[in-house]
Amino acid sequence: MVRENFALFLRCADGIDVFNEKTVLQSGPSVVDRLNRLDALAESCSHQAKKSFKPLLDNANEVRKVQSALTVLQRVAPMLQAPYLMRQHVENGRFSSALKAYRRVLVIDEQCNIELLNHVKDQAAECAREARRELEGRLSQDKITVNALLDAIRDLTELLELDIPHDPREAERVSTTRYQRASTKSVGTFIIGGTTVNVREYPPALSCLLLQAAHFSFFVKSIIDEAENSTNRIFEGESVAGQAAKNEINGDKDDKADQKKKATSSNQWKYDILEARSVATIKAVEVISKWLPRLLLVAKTAREEEKRRAARVVKRRSDLVESQMSPFDVILNNIAPSVARVVEHAAYCGLGSAPRGSGIDIKMTFGKKAPEKLRALLKSPLPPSQSSRVGKELANMVEILSESSITVNDLRPPKEGDATVRTSPLEICKALGEQSVMTIERRRCIYAFDICARGCSTRATGSGKFDAEALLTCLKTLSEELSRPEQCASEVEKGCELVIRKCCDGLASYVRDRGDAARLSAVAECADVLLERMPDVVQEVGFLTNNPEAVEEVMLEDIMGLEGAMFDEFLESIRANVAACCRMGWLDVKSDITKGPVPDAPGMAFPPYLSAPLLAIVRTRAQVEQALGNKLRRSEGVSYQHIAMSTVADTVADGICEQVQQRKLTLKVRQADRLANELQFLMNTLKRYLKPDMMSLIENTRRMLCSKAGRGGGLQGDGPDGLAALEELERLGRVYVLCLGE
Repeated sequence: MVRENFALFLRCADGIDVFNEKTVLQSGPSVVDRLNRLDALAESCSHQAKKSFKPLLDNANEVRKVQSALTVLQRVAPMLQAPYLMRQHVENGRFSSALKAYRRVLVIDEQCNIELLNHVKDQAAECAREARRELEGRLSQDKITVNALLDAIRDLTELLELDIPHDPREAERVSTTRYQRASTKSVGTFIIGGTTVNVREYPPALSCLLLQAAHFSFFVKSIIDEAENSTNRIFEGESVAGQAAKNEINGDKDDKADQKKKATSSNQWKYDILEARSVATIKAVEVISKWLPRLLLVAKTAREEEKRRAARVVKRRSDLVESQMSPFDVILNNIAPSVARVVEHAAYCGLGSAPRGSGIDIKMTFGKKAPEKLRALLKSPLPPSQSSRVGKELANMVEILSESSITVNDLRPPKEGDATVRTSPLEICKALGEQSVMTIERRRCIYAFDICARGCSTRATGSGKFDAEALLTCLKTLSEELSRPEQCASEVEKGCELVIRKCCDGLASYVRDRGDAARLSAVAECADVLLERMPDVVQEVGFLTNNPEAVEEVMLEDIMGLEGAMFDEFLESIRANVAACCRMGWLDVKSDITKGPVPDAPGMAFPPYLSAPLLAIVRTRAQVEQALGNKLRRSEGVSYQHIAMSTVADTVADGICEQVQQRKLTLKVRQADRLANELQFLMNTLKRYLKPDMMSLIENTRRMLCSKAGRGGGLQGDGPDGLAALEELERLGRVYVLCLGE
């Protein structure tokens, strides 16, 4: 600028000099005075302006300060609201939101000199300590859900990772809160059932596991004490209903004495004791079902937390002492003994005592000092209905123990160089539960078959019914209810044999004082069972056992033995009746031709010895057909009717031939001739039912008679009775053929 305007500067300088020379020569104030005056006027104007506009300027400055402060407050508003929000979230149980709000405060530097921010940080730390106490209190609760418990473990773990400042006077400040009732000595210490746990000495998940294990042990002890107190009160005379009433009102001493005397005079207390045992078993299983999965979920969470701590280097905090205890150690030392105790209690209440020779050790969990009568009842088996109910509960318990045992084994911390598979600490409990379930289910089989056998025996003895349907129903029920049928195979086999044997004995007793009709009825019942019910029974037995063939063989042997005995008795009765009809009395009567025929003389068309057996055959056929129809006999593969007819026919043929043989020396020609024709008629009529040896016997006898008559085995064709006698026999034969259904 100077370079470009240098000429102008020279001209201005020359002009000022000229102006000064001219003004000096003139009169008046100088330029300096004028300039000073102008400065004074400017200063005066400035002073007046400041004096007039000072309030306005002050307000403007204040506005700028407020705006700047508001801007700062808007930026730090979430941080300033953090203590209030944390308190609201903690009161409502929203701990994750409280942690989110607390993280905003952590941006405040420890070297911050702003008093407001330091106060906010202190208040937030106090809310964080309150949240910690709330979460620790949740870990010690027994009625909280397992999901809420796991959420509390997660929130407390995250809270501890934020390094909450320690407050030495924390115990004094919370001395009036509800947590102080459960704690002793210091904050974070809980007493549960006599077990003291300081949750601040362990990681949150491990602390929760210790607290929940203490609750579990306390509940186990409570249900055992409750069972003992209940049985003692019942034995002393208080009924089950009386126990409930006692909790509501207290009666007079006289009323109690009368109630005790009345209960003692009857046996109702025994039933109440058995009912109390079944209730105690169900409660024990409920404790296992509720607490064992809960504890294992917490243990899995603690194990995962332990793995995370081992996988990374965690800065040791002053308020948290790392523990060398593992979740598996808690299970081994705190949980497994209580599980064993409650399983033993359930087995003792459900079984009473182990069967002889079973090898099961059932320990008495209560009642060791009880009177002898009460101890004997506590060791006795439960009734069938209660045993069935208890068996289902114990089966559920075993399933839970089986799943839990696998989980516990997975929680075992691995050891370097140890590749062996080690047994879970719950395996002993599982084995005891398995043995208890097997024992109860075997007893259920014994009870079921015993009841079925008694009912079938009663029906067989009273009405002659072989109730195989009851056995089939019993097997179906057991097939649906038994959880381990393969372990009860022996009881099922023996039970089926018992029911069949009782039915057979009942039928034999029913037939003992009755006649042929009862025998045929028993045979019909056995035949129906063999043909219709036994396949279904064997099929159901196959579902329960691995050896249905052996059971089928034994059952068939009993049924076929009874059927054979009854049918043989019937056949023997028929043989005796028919044999009495085969006597040829007319052969012993002396006749005189000149005097004409006498009763039973050879001239009669229908001799009694022939008519009576044929009537007996027809009657037998009618009896067998009415009772058995056309049923086949399993052992021989032919119908009962054919067997009966064959037996009767053989008996008739054998009886007549025997009569002829006894009198063959005294037979006359005419008598022999007639007998030959009648034997031929008998053979033609009954040839379908006669056995080959009987056919041969009749044929030989007939030939002997023909030889005796002197006609060489041919039929009689001449003489006074000649063809007329043959026609009468054939007419009779046609009648019997119609009656025999041919």
